[in-house]
Amino acid sequence: MIDDQIYEYSACFKKAIERARDAGLFENDISFYKFPNACCGDTCDLLAEFLHHQGIDTIYVCGDLDRQSHAWLVVKDGRVKMPTKRYVGIPSEVRAALNKYGNDQYNERVEICHYEESDIDQGLIIDITADQFGELGVYVNYMGDFHGQFAFENAHDYNGLATARLERIYDIIFKFID
Repeated sequence: MIDDQIYEYSACFKKAIERARDAGLFENDISFYKFPNACCGDTCDLLAEFLHHQGIDTIYVCGDLDRQSHAWLVVKDGRVKMPTKRYVGIPSEVRAALNKYGNDQYNERVEICHYEESDIDQGLIIDITADQFGELGVYVNYMGDFHGQFAFENAHDYNGLATARLERIYDIIFKFID
């Protein structure tokens, strides 16, 4: 996938969000009516879902600047280092409760993977909410001054829309994609 195509997909998705917002379809949502303000995390999840359907996998990244958080995506490709797998043990009483509802999928140890800042620092950033800070409205490029000022908090693979609320918003946005 070339970076220009990633930019086009991201710009198209942002336009669809703006059209839906301008049509008043987010007025009853707790935060998305303010897009692009104060909804970068949700926007990352929604854009990651869209990009996943285009064959582009992403990593969700969150940073902090003077107690102000911001989130963006990094393309999960050869430009990022895969994290080291770690395992945590699950106490037997917790494992029993989880397996009761999870079809016995929880073993004694569970694999966890979290990216370190050094794993993703060469990755291609995608950010469609930086304009809330006076930056470009669609940013598809490498680490620059804006993103570099945020202290790395965490990063993890995108694993799908986690709530019915986000699924509903995604369905609304998808109707506005050209």
